[in-house]
Amino acid sequence: MKLHEIKSITASQYVVSLREPFITSLRRVDNYPVIQVRIELESGRVGVGECVATPAIAGDSIEEIWSELNSDKVKNLKEIDQAVLDELDFLPSSRAALDMACWDLENEESNCTVSTDVTIPIAPLNEIPRITEERIKAGFQAFKIKVEAEPIEELIRRILLIHELVGPFSKLRIDPNQSWSLDYAKAAVNTFDAEKLPVEYLEQPLKRDQLAEHRELSLATSIPLMADESCFSEVDLIKVISSNAFKFLNVKILKAGGVFPARRLAALAKEAGLTVSIGLMMEGDQGVRAATHLAYEVNPEIIHDLDAAWWFKGSSIVYQGSTVRV
Repeated sequence: MKLHEIKSITASQYVVSLREPFITSLRRVDNYPVIQVRIELESGRVGVGECVATPAIAGDSIEEIWSELNSDKVKNLKEIDQAVLDELDFLPSSRAALDMACWDLENEESNCTVSTDVTIPIAPLNEIPRITEERIKAGFQAFKIKVEAEPIEELIRRILLIHELVGPFSKLRIDPNQSWSLDYAKAAVNTFDAEKLPVEYLEQPLKRDQLAEHRELSLATSIPLMADESCFSEVDLIKVISSNAFKFLNVKILKAGGVFPARRLAALAKEAGLTVSIGLMMEGDQGVRAATHLAYEVNPEIIHDLDAAWWFKGSSIVYQGSTVRV
């Protein structure tokens, strides 16, 4: 990150409304506020960064983030670079908004296109055909299925139904968002294996600190595990790597505290042999743009998890088939 001389930093908010509820085992989202930060340089150039609060994931709140980004620490900044950001004892989301604005100031890349999956949220079984077919008609070929610890028979019925609808050549990704116990997870993956379901990976099935249990689960199945909530920082990444439990890592800008820390995290994970996927919280357009550019830079050949703006009632982000273009 370059050193930038600042004229002003201002923060504002707007609300994103979704086309349908986004439901996981951690939360239900219908609409949410996005905080936008604008850094104007003495040269007149403007960089924009954004963040959201994710109390169920990061333990933050919109009030805390808003307070930090409107504090004297920010308003009195005369210059900004990575060293300045490192000195700010802020929440990862607040740091990410400032960092993203710096990335925007430096980003001179043209448009890029990356493959993405799309989420199938937790919903009653009788709604799954409509939800799934809408995504098939939109052209998606990889599906992240949000699940919880429902009775195993119902879980399997849900996955089998989706598999039948999307066809044998589509990718299935299953995300319990930390909601499973080890015993439940073992029972689930044993059934997935027995049914020969084409599950590309199982994302963060257990609590974020249960790394030993994730390792035990990985030894009980042929399905690779992905770490998400277990990894916010480089300290977390060392623990994830040492656990020998995971083959995939979901890197998110807001978890890492910015584009530049996320880039470092991705590089270290790839060096350790993990397949790195770039993901998103439910964010705003600028967060999707930054994550898509990062995905193109880090791993342009794989299918990432960048469907957030597809859920918006209105967005400038273009989804065409199974790709996102920014």
